[in-house]
Amino acid sequence: MRIKTEIYKGVFVVTCDGTRLDAAFAKKFFSSLRSFIQKGHTDIVLDLSSVKFVDSTGLGAIVRCLKEIDSRGHLVLCGVNESVLSLLKMTHLDAVFLRATNIKASFELLKAEEVKEAAELKAKIKAFNHDSNGFDPLLLASLSMEADEPIQEVDNKERRRHRRIGHKQIMSNELIVYVTNKGTSKRSAAVVLNISASGVLAVSPSKLSVGDRFVMEGRIGTNFRLQESVIIRNSREGKYGFEFIKPSEKTTTFLNQMTGSVVLDGKSERSIM
Repeated sequence: MRIKTEIYKGVFVVTCDGTRLDAAFAKKFFSSLRSFIQKGHTDIVLDLSSVKFVDSTGLGAIVRCLKEIDSRGHLVLCGVNESVLSLLKMTHLDAVFLRATNIKASFELLKAEEVKEAAELKAKIKAFNHDSNGFDPLLLASLSMEADEPIQEVDNKERRRHRRIGHKQIMSNELIVYVTNKGTSKRSAAVVLNISASGVLAVSPSKLSVGDRFVMEGRIGTNFRLQESVIIRNSREGKYGFEFIKPSEKTTTFLNQMTGSVVLDGKSERSIM
């Protein structure tokens, strides 16, 4: 058994080239897919059309991949034959996995899931009345909460070097990102107030600390998935200034194009959101 990979329209397609996904290959299979997921490939189509047999170990590896993706994306099983489908039904996993008959149908299913999730989020937000700051406390309360931590504040006078734009200039709905603490692995949600090529200003129900480092993930529009290392530079009244740490060229280029970023001064100051 070997696996082949390709990226098409932002979706990571993994093709199993072989007839058996069993104990002999399961460990290597999961290790490979986990490395892909950790690199940010969280929308995955797993093409099993050539696979005739999957044992419990192989199925366990696929389940672990789904758990590794968590809520950051989707895993679609493509071309599942009757034998493998029987195993899914036997283990009651047929209702857990997204399934499609072929690659084209897999892409259509992923698109439908995105539309569905966007509609659900829009309906949820619309049902609430926003407070005077434009953010609904019920929406924030519905996001994941962490244990209480002291909020630190930094009064920094440095001028910003990049132009910021408000989230409403990007999307009609709230722009939600997820941050995972590199030290504790705790995952929190935040609503973006504004964004620039330097970082993000966001509000979160979680109590986060200045100086902590995170991995920030989120989708901007339908085609760009943000995944960058960030550090909290300042915090006040539940608002956090996240600065990108060595952002990728792809992210920098995208944000520069989106914000029409310009250097506001000629100094080599650190940009603080």
